[in-house]
Amino acid sequence: MTVTWLGVDVGTTNLKVCRVPGGTTRSVPTPDDALALQGAVRRLVGELSDGERVDGIGIAGMAETGAPLDRGLQPLTKLITWRDQPGVAQAERLRAEVGECGVFARTGLRLSPKLPVVTWRWLRETQPATVARTRIWAGAPDLALAALTGTYATHLTHAQRLGTLDLHTRAWDPELLTFGGLDRLPPVTEPMTVTATTAAGVPVVLCGHDHLVGAWAAGVREPGQVADSLGTSEAVITPSHSPVMDDVLRQQGISTGWYVDGRHGCAISGHGAAGGLVEQRLAALGRDYGWLSEALNAVRAPSELHVAPYPQGRQAPLPDSTPTYDVTRPVDDHGEEMRALVDGLSFHARWMAEEQTRLLGIEWRSTVAFGGPTRLAGWMERKAYASGGRDFAVLRGAATAAEGAALMAAEVVTGRPVEPLQARPIAVRPQVAETWDSHFWHRFHRVVSRTA
Repeated sequence: MTVTWLGVDVGTTNLKVCRVPGGTTRSVPTPDDALALQGAVRRLVGELSDGERVDGIGIAGMAETGAPLDRGLQPLTKLITWRDQPGVAQAERLRAEVGECGVFARTGLRLSPKLPVVTWRWLRETQPATVARTRIWAGAPDLALAALTGTYATHLTHAQRLGTLDLHTRAWDPELLTFGGLDRLPPVTEPMTVTATTAAGVPVVLCGHDHLVGAWAAGVREPGQVADSLGTSEAVITPSHSPVMDDVLRQQGISTGWYVDGRHGCAISGHGAAGGLVEQRLAALGRDYGWLSEALNAVRAPSELHVAPYPQGRQAPLPDSTPTYDVTRPVDDHGEEMRALVDGLSFHARWMAEEQTRLLGIEWRSTVAFGGPTRLAGWMERKAYASGGRDFAVLRGAATAAEGAALMAAEVVTGRPVEPLQARPIAVRPQVAETWDSHFWHRFHRVVSRTA
């Protein structure tokens, strides 16, 4: 009998369900309503199971997104996403009351308007009747779990993104809960365990934050390995032996927390400009991805132009809110500018990884990249050369987190280790790598660190 595993990924843009083995994927735009989201999860899971036996289901998803539910578990608002950030004034109040250092020392998070604890305070001050009627706050992956099992719970890596979890104790912090004014939260499930079962008895596993699940699926499971999660934005993920709470990480714009396995810690750097910035610039130039591929392959050496790819400022390292790249500006040589832009993005990813591993005291040995932009072979080759001669591999496919959730469910349910997804290594020539290394240190790094 065929063994079948399903993986669900509630992403910012799309909801994906993937079947393993086979890799068949169904995808729809992520609904902005909790009930519509739950209905879509049930429908896609039904389509991919197609009446056949399913041995387990894994769920991954975006963090810092959810909705308050009433006593009948009906949503009281649309999904409030990490991009909405309504509580700007409330974030400043948390900064005044607890302080950036105080928040980081407990939660490992940089204080930001996207934290749900800040959103709850905003709801309490602007919609007190909504908070009074709230029975539970459900994150997007929690809603997917409830859609399949009727049970509400949250994964450790989602709980820690709420802004109220003490990383040291893995318990809710009373002061931060009081600030938010909402303590009706689902129980935190232990990583790598079966969370609940469907009515038909199928085990369901909450797997965690989609970036981290993708990294785990790519084989990044020990210190020294780095994951580069590419999409509209970019996240660089570095496992550590345990969460490192040094405030220097906060000052560099880096978050820290538990990894999806619950045994290791990890550090995460985010960069809001990656595939989305390239897409915007191509649109402004009236060019397409076929043209971009030819432009990247036309010249393999690093561009002599310097681009600091921060149209909305830089999150990490050395946070700086100053915009440095105008998507609409005219240029003479479109191909050279796009090579410079891709090189700048590639060098910035290296800078994030360099800082994370340095501050964690870890030797950076290898990187695996995954996500939509990996389809551009020329970009990935430039990233490999920009990585300083370290091993670099690319994981192809548009549903890594969903496929990873299915693999994690298989490992949890069977109790047997599951091999990571197969990544394709990119070979680099040492002499060429030296040229890229020189550009990183003497052109890119020197310029951006000096301006900061």
